[in-house]
Amino acid sequence: MQKQAPTLGRLLVMVGFALSCFGLLLFLWLAFGGPTPLTPKGYRFTTSFGEATQLAKEADVRISGVSVGKVKALKTSTDGRSEAIIQLEPRYAPIPKDTEAILRQKTLLGETYVELSPGNKAGGMLDEGEALPASQVSPTVELDEIFRALDKPTREAFQSWMQDQAQSLAGRGTDVNDALGNLAPFAEDATKVLEVLNSQAGATQQLVRNTGFVFDALSQRQGQLQSLITNSNRVFATTARRDAELSEIFHILPTFETEAEATVKRLEQYAVKTNPLIEQLRPAARELSPTLVSLSALAPDAKALFRDLDKLTEASEEGLPATESFLRQLSPLLREFDPVLRQLNPILVYIGNSRPELTAFFANTVAATQASNIPRYAKGQRVHYLRTLNPFNPENLSVYPNRIGSNRTNPYQMSRASLSFRELLEGGTGPLSYETRHCANGVPTIADQAVLDPLGGIPLIGEQLQENIKEFAFTNFSSGEIAAPPCVQQPNFTPTTKPKSADDSQFPHVSEALSGTTTRSKGK
Repeated sequence: MQKQAPTLGRLLVMVGFALSCFGLLLFLWLAFGGPTPLTPKGYRFTTSFGEATQLAKEADVRISGVSVGKVKALKTSTDGRSEAIIQLEPRYAPIPKDTEAILRQKTLLGETYVELSPGNKAGGMLDEGEALPASQVSPTVELDEIFRALDKPTREAFQSWMQDQAQSLAGRGTDVNDALGNLAPFAEDATKVLEVLNSQAGATQQLVRNTGFVFDALSQRQGQLQSLITNSNRVFATTARRDAELSEIFHILPTFETEAEATVKRLEQYAVKTNPLIEQLRPAARELSPTLVSLSALAPDAKALFRDLDKLTEASEEGLPATESFLRQLSPLLREFDPVLRQLNPILVYIGNSRPELTAFFANTVAATQASNIPRYAKGQRVHYLRTLNPFNPENLSVYPNRIGSNRTNPYQMSRASLSFRELLEGGTGPLSYETRHCANGVPTIADQAVLDPLGGIPLIGEQLQENIKEFAFTNFSSGEIAAPPCVQQPNFTPTTKPKSADDSQFPHVSEALSGTTTRSKGK
C-alpha cells in the first residue's frame, strides 16, 4: 500500500490525464452532433410537423444542403403534430417570414433532417422565438408511402427486379468496389466539366434544346435510324476486315503527297498558259456586270452577315479554348466507361445475335393472345383466349427409362435455329440437337408394350382412344413407325469474348470483354 503523499509531479500527471480524458470526451460529444457546453443560445424559432417520428434532437437543419443549425427540442402538441424548436447559427439568422420547411431523409435507413427553403426578404424577417406557420411546412413523403401508392403487381415486379439485381451483383463485389473507388476522381473530373458548362450556360442551353429537336426528329424516323445503325455496323465490320488495305493506304500516303506536289506545280504552269484565255473572257465578264448589279439588293444582308461575324469571332476567343479544355477533360471521363462497357458490350452483342428470336417472342405473344370469341357463358361479351400447341408423340403417352431415339430437345439453341425447321420441311437436315448420344437408342414402335401399356397389362385408356392414338400419333399404322427427323449434332458456341483461358463450348458463354479489345458479333 502506498502511504507517501503524492508529489507535485504526480499531481500534475493526474491532472493532465483527467483534462485529456475530459477533452477527448468533449471532442467525441461535439463530433457526434452534441451541443457545445456553456455556449449562449442562438437565433431560435418554432414550427410543427405532421410526420416527425424519425426526427430527433440535435438533428441537422440545412439550407441548400448546407448545415445551418440544429433541432433543440421536440414535443407533441394537442392536435397530434410534433412541435420543434430550431436554432440557427448567427451568420444564417434571421430567415424570411415566407420560408418553407420540409422533412427529408439523409439515407434509406431513415436519418431525418429539416430542409429550409428561404423566401423573399422583402416580405419581412421572422423574429426571435416566432413560430413558422404550419401552412409553410410541406408534407413529408415517406419511402413506405411511395411503395404503398403502387399496386400489387408493380410491387411484386419491383421485388423481382431487386432480387434479379442481387443475383446480377453476386460474385462481383470487387468490380463494385472498384467502381466506388473511382467515384472520387470521377466526381472531380465531372465537377471541372460542369464548371466549363456553367461558364458556357447559354451555349449549353442551346445545345440541350437543339439535342431535343434532334432526338424528336430521330424518333419520327425510327426505321431510317435503325437502317443507319445497321449500315454503320456493316461499314465498321467491313473496315475491320480490310485493315490490311488501310495500312497499305498509310504506307503509300507519302508517295501520294509527292505526286500531288508535282501535280500542283503542273497546275501552276497550266494557269500561266491559261491567262490569255482569261483575257479573252473579259468582255463576257463585262456583260455579267448587270447581273451583279441586280444582286446588289442582297448586299445589306451580306453586310449584316459579315458584321455579325465579328461578334462570332470575339466569342470564339473564349469559346474555342473552353471547348478545347472541355475535350481535354472529357478524355478521362470516357476512360472511366471502359470497365462498364466491358461488362455491357458482351451482353448487348449476345442479345443482338438473337434479334430474330426476340422479334419472334414478342410477335408470337401477340399472336397467341389476340384471338377472341363470344362463348355462350359470356352473355354476348367478346373474350380473348390463349392459343397453345402441345406436342403429340410417344414420349407424352408413356414413361421410358432412357431418352428414346426420336427425342430432339435442345436447351441451348443457336440464333436463327428456326430456319432449320424450315429446311426440314424443304428436305434439309432438320433441327440441330444439343446432344445426340440417345439417337442410337432406337425409336419405339406400336409393338413396344411401354408405348400404350406402361403399367404392364393394367389398361389406362379405352380401346377406341388407343386406336385413335395409333392412327394419329404414328406415321404409319401398319409399320408402327414414329416421325423422327434426322439426328444432327449442333456445333459449339463461340464466346462473345475470347480470353486466353476460354475455348468454344457446347453452351453459350458471356464473359467480360478484355480491355482495349472488341467483342465478337457472330458465333461459330
